[in-house]
Amino acid sequence: MSAFPVLMVGLGGPLAGQERAPGDESIPLGTTKGERYNRLVIRNVTFVSGRGTPGSNRAMPPEGPVDIVIEGNTIVDLVLMDPVNAAGYGKDFQRPTGDQVIDATGMYLIPGLVEMHAHLPRNGGELGANALDYVYRVYLGHGVTTVRDAGTGAGIKNMVEQRRLSAANQSVAPRLVLCQRWPLPLREWDLGDTPEKARAMVREFKQLGADCVKVSKSPGQYPDVLAALASEAKALGMLVMTDLKVSETDAVVASNAGVRSIEHWYGVPDAALTGSQSFPPDYNYWDELDRFRYAGKLWAEADRHPDRLSRVLDLMIANGTNWNPTMVVYEDNRDLFRAKTLPWRETLIHPSVLVASPDSTVHGAFHREWKTSDEIHWKQNFQIWMKWVGEFHRRGGILTAGSDDGESGGLSMIRELELMQEAGIHPLDVIKVATTNAYRVLGWERHCGIRVGCVADLVVVNGNPIDNFKVLYGRGYGFYGTMPRDQLSGRGGVKWTIKDGVLYDAQALLREAEWYVQQEKQRVGRVARVPEPER
Repeated sequence: MSAFPVLMVGLGGPLAGQERAPGDESIPLGTTKGERYNRLVIRNVTFVSGRGTPGSNRAMPPEGPVDIVIEGNTIVDLVLMDPVNAAGYGKDFQRPTGDQVIDATGMYLIPGLVEMHAHLPRNGGELGANALDYVYRVYLGHGVTTVRDAGTGAGIKNMVEQRRLSAANQSVAPRLVLCQRWPLPLREWDLGDTPEKARAMVREFKQLGADCVKVSKSPGQYPDVLAALASEAKALGMLVMTDLKVSETDAVVASNAGVRSIEHWYGVPDAALTGSQSFPPDYNYWDELDRFRYAGKLWAEADRHPDRLSRVLDLMIANGTNWNPTMVVYEDNRDLFRAKTLPWRETLIHPSVLVASPDSTVHGAFHREWKTSDEIHWKQNFQIWMKWVGEFHRRGGILTAGSDDGESGGLSMIRELELMQEAGIHPLDVIKVATTNAYRVLGWERHCGIRVGCVADLVVVNGNPIDNFKVLYGRGYGFYGTMPRDQLSGRGGVKWTIKDGVLYDAQALLREAEWYVQQEKQRVGRVARVPEPER
């Protein structure tokens, strides 16, 4: 499932209340450079570690103020500066210093966010010649330091080079984890369609440089094929993520086969049904209006069998299967007009997305006859889905956060955190879900949140995200017309993003993204959106 087109109109200037102060204007793409210091100190910050009790989903509370010391790409010291601890240091105590010191008084520090389901664009496609640089800045500007790509329009060979540049800090980009879609070439259903062919294709993916395998609606979802490719991937140190859709394989079959990550909700409620879903006689899965209209009724049918659903969750938890719900990509289904009023549409969203319209030839663009009754069903669908997402978390299941997006970068990720909270998950736990849970799934032991010895992937936030996730949005939620610009202190926005010890001015990166959007408006105008392959 790819990001639904955002149905917005108007390519005008800033809204009332968004007037720019001097030094706040957009700046050309490529202006901002990150820097890794020998010794970086962040003073007086309150941190949320993203850590918790092993074997549970209980997260640690905020702690502070502290001085955090980073050398190179590693956290080397946490110096408590609260009144009790500070009083115990003695008269000769000297606070840590370095070649760069940041005063973060009143701010919060969280681990770098991990986008676990993206579809990065290709340069020269609908998002323009510098699509990747634009999207990278929107991600980093929202504190996303790692992106797992679930299938890119740029092609695996190009993205392997992008991954190398990012890992060497030779580009302004988040860390990249690359999943190759099944089969290759895409939509060739006579490839990778037997266990023997599947094992060979996994080895091919490994040689191409893929970190993981993404299986969507294809022969990869035949149960015998999925079991073979998951076994081969494990032997090669690769993960498998599945977008099960409506297929022969449900969540139970996939989990037992060794799939590491189940995306969206696909296969979870299906596994609880006692027969087929109540499709009408003229239903056609490949008619996307049918597909998503009746998907909005699935959870209600599955919820009639709570014992069966409960057993599905327990099996996934016992097998260590990660669930990555990506609720944000379906949110338009419960409130289509909401997408038309998102306040950052004029500043951070690419114009090709703004002019998108329903199109039966474009994946996800099915809202041509979207009804009030469809939204009602999807509102109910969300309530039940969220109930079981929350239950999976409470039972100790491994949740992660992803957006299934590649066009609006970190904006959708922040919305996913809000939806996790709506699902009944405490904001502290949501931060853990979006950070250290993801590191655990990826197998990155040194990416362990905020602790001495951990890699310095960090986000300094101008506000308290535990109180209000909206402080993570873009340029601060005051920027979008909720209050005058001169009253923005503590009102949000990521101030600095630290990736691999490299310090970035997050606001400057977003100003670059805004500049690119304005340039692209002049180029694109109101042309029709160019269809791209299904992600």
